[in-house]
Amino acid sequence: MSFKSKIADLKVAIVHRRIKHHAKHSGYSSIFEHMQLDYADNGIRSKIASKMPGSLRWRLHLLRPQPVGDEGLIPELLAISTTASKDKGICHFIYGEDTYFYTPIWQHKDKKVIATYHYPPVRLNERVNRAILKHLSAVILMSESQRQWFEQYLPSDKIHVVHHHVNTEFFHPATKVNSTDSKFRIVSLGGILRDMPLLLNVVEQLTERLGADNIEFNFLIPKDAREPFKKFPNVNLCGRISDEELRSLYHNSTLGFMPLIDCTANNAVLEMMACGKAIVCSKAGGIGDYLDQQGALMFDQAIDAEQLVCDIIELLNTPQKREEMGAYNRKRALNEFSLEKTADKLFAVYHQVAEFSR
Repeated sequence: MSFKSKIADLKVAIVHRRIKHHAKHSGYSSIFEHMQLDYADNGIRSKIASKMPGSLRWRLHLLRPQPVGDEGLIPELLAISTTASKDKGICHFIYGEDTYFYTPIWQHKDKKVIATYHYPPVRLNERVNRAILKHLSAVILMSESQRQWFEQYLPSDKIHVVHHHVNTEFFHPATKVNSTDSKFRIVSLGGILRDMPLLLNVVEQLTERLGADNIEFNFLIPKDAREPFKKFPNVNLCGRISDEELRSLYHNSTLGFMPLIDCTANNAVLEMMACGKAIVCSKAGGIGDYLDQQGALMFDQAIDAEQLVCDIIELLNTPQKREEMGAYNRKRALNEFSLEKTADKLFAVYHQVAEFSR
């Protein structure tokens, strides 16, 4: 029996949401697009609910622990026909923090509902109504760092860690390497829970020690974080770029640098891994589920910036070590975080939930 046939037998539908700033080949929703799962957005009740007047939607936004706007509310309303139905099947809210809130009001008692949660515990405290978690048949987490928080509200057999994925066919190592280019290039992405002061400190020190002509930084960071970096002629602040341009940033980089405050999973880290790059990254949150010292220079968040810069320079000047780290990361991305591996793990959770209900 094919994978698609097995999924069809379980009657799985997802409450879909795609984060706007994620690339086409990135983001959590891409695994469900790969699996070709149905969306929970059909039925007369769904259509009526999704046409709710803006004034009423605004009031519903205000009742949430942290309002997320229509991008969170509308997918939940579109799923009403599925979640209120007594028909057997599984409904998966792929962004539980944003889209699973009002559903327990109308959720049928026999409906199997799963939600994936992406944020670290400190953010879960802000975004999740704990009382509604008991209505879930299972939760899927991005890292083991979230488990203890959910164990306060759910039995352990309802808690599953299915690590984030990466499209290893699209994000792959460069086929050609410019061996005559001696300039070091460092790439960094994202703004949520990033240590921007440390990023700036490292740019300042590396530029001073190596010279602006010898090191270049390519950053894809939010607009409100860019101003301090504009004074550096060797910092490229990228705006909206295509997936192919993003991949080229990885390919042309000497290494990736990810100064994190906290995290569970991280798209950029996985993409760097799949592109076969060595990475310098904070030991923060659940990142240890994805990176280790064989593929990354992992540093404590309390590290002195000057020491970190010395460690980065040593890595920049050790091409064989960087190559070994990158090869290790690529292999791990293929073996543990590919679309196919993650789809199999998700199916195992669906199967367990379905079997438990029989």
